Amino acid sequence: AWSKSGESKAVKKVEGIISWMEELSASGFKSVEPNEYTYNCLVTAMARSKDPNKAKKALGVLRQMQEDGKFRINSFIYGNVLSACSYTHGTSSVRNSALRIAIVVLEEAIDRAGPRDRLNILYGSFFQACANLMRSENERVKIERIVEAAFYQCCERGQLDSQLLGQVRKACSKQLFLKLFGHYDGFPNVEICSIPSKWQQNVVRGRR
Repeated sequence: AWSKSGESKAVKKVEGIISWMEELSASGFKSVEPNEYTYNCLVTAMARSKDPNKAKKALGVLRQMQEDGKFRINSFIYGNVLSACSYTHGTSSVRNSALRIAIVVLEEAIDRAGPRDRLNILYGSFFQACANLMRSENERVKIERIVEAAFYQCCERGQLDSQLLGQVRKACSKQLFLKLFGHYDGFPNVEICSIPSKWQQNVVRGRR
């Protein structure tokens, strides 16, 4: 509950619970040892906080889990780190740092993904981060090559769906959107039915 509350003290509360669980586990109560779900709750709390450094801290939790070597890092963890990046607010420097983290996390998540992982959600979270962090048209022009490369990688993997299409639109500069979709019927209101089916063929259907 604390992880999704968005309250300012939520992160400290979750960290305190994890510390308590670690102490109990060290005392012999192995059934309460923190697991993937526990740390995912911590990253969720960070993503919903107002801390301008939450992207870096969320990445730190991910790296700690990887160093421990006993956790199965799944797409939910990566998705929540991307959410921490996406909802980072602050100076241009802070937002640029969050975007760099988002790029690294997306690449890593895609490389390690399993056959049932919802890659469309990960790509969507990344494009949402690009849109939220690069707010002005000038900023979006600067990251055109990054957005374009991620879009084509997404299409090659057959992971494009209707919601993701909208997220791509928000991440694009006007020039890039014209380049990617200007030749499709209905432009600028491009519908998923106009997009090649092979770009959609590997989407794992289910709840977002």
